[in-house]
Amino acid sequence: MNEPIHLLVRLSKDGSVYATSPQAPGLLYGRSSLEELRADLQDMLSFHFDQPGPFEVIEHQEVHQDIGGREIVTRLAVDEHGPARAEVHNRIGRAIQVPDQADALLSAVTNPAGEAVYVCAVPSDTIGWIVAQLDPRGDALTAAVTIADEMLFALPFAVDDGMRPAAWQRLTDTPDTTLSEVIQRSPVVSPPQAILLERC
Repeated sequence: MNEPIHLLVRLSKDGSVYATSPQAPGLLYGRSSLEELRADLQDMLSFHFDQPGPFEVIEHQEVHQDIGGREIVTRLAVDEHGPARAEVHNRIGRAIQVPDQADALLSAVTNPAGEAVYVCAVPSDTIGWIVAQLDPRGDALTAAVTIADEMLFALPFAVDDGMRPAAWQRLTDTPDTTLSEVIQRSPVVSPPQAILLERC
């Protein structure tokens, strides 16, 4: 494979983990610990794709929370921007303690499982990097970036699966456009526009 594999790793409270990937439809890979999952990863990908590795993998760790019967997931890439991504995660965690803010976060666009997924993003992340985390068969997420004191800039993305509101705007940026560039030309005081992507 030429493109990186975005591995979405869901962490369970008992320490077990399972992984999926938009680049590997049908993959559901579980292990009793993150260490075991990482140790077997290249062999598992070779088996799944029926070709030898090594494969370039971008690991994302997902934390799931149930809030009054509604679900929110924060997704953090394991990379050099760890502290900045953790701050996004922490701000979301503080916001969900406030009922009005929790309701706003939970009202975001949801994926097919009904989860509001927030990618803990940094300004240098690109549109293409975010989009690569979407399942092309139908998916949705929101990229969240810290701005000012205790604020988040939220930018929704969705694959056009025939279920999204027709009022959403079509993406005009290139895959190399950074979130910083999007933020600079967006009025922070108004709600961000959702970005609708055509289903592959």
